[in-house]
Amino acid sequence: MTIRTLLLTLAPVLALFPIVSSQTSAPQPAAKPDYSAEAYVIEQLSTQVTFDNEGSRTREQTTRVQVKSDTGVKAWGLLAVAFQSSIETVDFAYVRVLKPDNTTVITPPDNIQDLDAQITREAPFYSDLREKHVAVRSEQGGYSRISGTLASHQAVDPWSILVRIQLP
Repeated sequence: MTIRTLLLTLAPVLALFPIVSSQTSAPQPAAKPDYSAEAYVIEQLSTQVTFDNEGSRTREQTTRVQVKSDTGVKAWGLLAVAFQSSIETVDFAYVRVLKPDNTTVITPPDNIQDLDAQITREAPFYSDLREKHVAVRSEQGGYSRISGTLASHQAVDPWSILVRIQLP
């Protein structure tokens, strides 16, 4: 097939496509999402994990949440963190509430409870699972922002040592 016959057969097909002009419109900036109807908005969630040479690790998580309604208060008024007590500990560095009038309410350490996990009551085999519950303290006047940092320290996992010994 020659080039001429190829062009003659493709000409009707190409004529059907619209001609694109060289002018292009500027890309529109992305519209900001509307969070006004949400019960809460997570403003910041960062996790930093450090590993030590002997196999232990520390995970530090910092969270800041803007609470906007009673549903958000129910969701974030009681914080629960599950952990395996045989090899892990959980500590809350701080939990505080920033009110709309810029006052800060700090949750005292007395509001932190160490409890058995729910599954432990149903399946005692998981007896080393624990939960830390923090009742977030807030005076009258509603929530604005809840922020807190927790640190989770995990000791050396015995299984990782066993695997390391078996590997060449």
